[in-house]
Amino acid sequence: MFHRLDIGALLNDLPRLVIALLLLAAQAAQALPPVQAVEAPPQSSLRAPLPPVPEEPPSDGPPLQLAEALEQTRAKSPDLAVALERVVQARNNVQRAWATLKPTLTATGSETLNSAAPLVPPAYQTTGSRFAEAGSLNFAWNLFNLRAFPALATASQQAEVARFTETQQRRELLLSVAATYYSGLALRELAAVARRQAQATHDHALEAQARYQAGLVQLTAALRARIDFLRADSEVRRARFNYAGAKSQLAALLDRRDTAFELVEPARAPEEIRGAFQELIGKALLERPEMAAARANEEIAARLKTDAWEQFLPTLALTANARYNDPATSSTGDKGTWAVALAVTLPLYDGGFRYVALKDADSQIREAKAQTRGQAARIEDELRRGQLDLDSARALRDEAEQSLLVARENERLIRAQFAAGTAAQVEVSDAESALFQAESNALQQRLSVQLGALRVAKAVGAFDVTSASETSR
Repeated sequence: MFHRLDIGALLNDLPRLVIALLLLAAQAAQALPPVQAVEAPPQSSLRAPLPPVPEEPPSDGPPLQLAEALEQTRAKSPDLAVALERVVQARNNVQRAWATLKPTLTATGSETLNSAAPLVPPAYQTTGSRFAEAGSLNFAWNLFNLRAFPALATASQQAEVARFTETQQRRELLLSVAATYYSGLALRELAAVARRQAQATHDHALEAQARYQAGLVQLTAALRARIDFLRADSEVRRARFNYAGAKSQLAALLDRRDTAFELVEPARAPEEIRGAFQELIGKALLERPEMAAARANEEIAARLKTDAWEQFLPTLALTANARYNDPATSSTGDKGTWAVALAVTLPLYDGGFRYVALKDADSQIREAKAQTRGQAARIEDELRRGQLDLDSARALRDEAEQSLLVARENERLIRAQFAAGTAAQVEVSDAESALFQAESNALQQRLSVQLGALRVAKAVGAFDVTSASETSR
């Protein structure tokens, strides 16, 4: 009976076969006379005990999910609170604009103490009281003032612009939170990779020291192995400090005063938005709040010209007032009087102010249109560069994964050769350094893909589509 050759199994067992062959060669070499044990020189750093491998750090607190971090940002961020209050203030301006269309009613009253009592008519021979009382009630209503309507429409659109601005700021802040979260995750994984590297180099340093003491390798080989471990130990500590810094930055974005939490890998990676560039840019120009705000500012600027033309029109106002005076000030002796007036005001000449307002309105219209074009160009550039960065990150991530597989295989083989005495310590050091660099690069490229996907989603307008009104409830 014939058995089919399993090429995959043979390739997987290849490192173990190489190690076995090297061990056989080492056993054959044991027929040679033994080498006398060697001690390190008195002043050599090899006599100092090798520091232990850094232990796994304790957990700082419960896990903080990415979705929870984003929700806390929406609820507690001071920057978002400021943006929401500006929306409220803009809405208050709408009520102020409405107030110009409504009548006003004002009441005043006074009581005066005179130095001498006045003469009382008609005889003017008797004196009245030194106290004088007066009161008035005034009513005013602008019946015809067309400038109030553009002001009302502008106030309403300025409230919309404030809401669009809040949406833009919220998306940028949440993008920053997500980017910081994924960066922290990469640093945490890097710290774990560095600790595994430190553990491997620690074991190898002990082995190299034992081999030196047995006279099998030079002193420089044992010292180089110890240097590799100390370098790996430094990488562990550096990665842990960087991870703690990322958590502190995230806590500031969440308006937290502590870092008693741990970051965990989300269940789903960021969604990678794909599609033709023209399709995505069309979606972005429709859904980005910056474009909506720019279009609203165009309409506001166009309304300035309407307001400037309406300054040439007359206004009609109704006023009424009632007065009470004690003692009476009129010749009839009546203490109470009233009056009603209907006034028409026609501006004839104001020094050319209205013509300047027309020119200024034209200038602001041109400025608003230019800002809209500039905003569209910036969004198009942002989306184009986001797609390029994401495509580049995907390609580099795939290459980094392949390089990592090669570096792992190379490191295993070099270690086996060193154990068999057929590889120098410098080769082991180079293999360990290449492996750590490959793992770091793979982590960096995975992070680049995650951040690239977030930036493309934000550029298209598909990142956090919650409106300001929903957020402020």
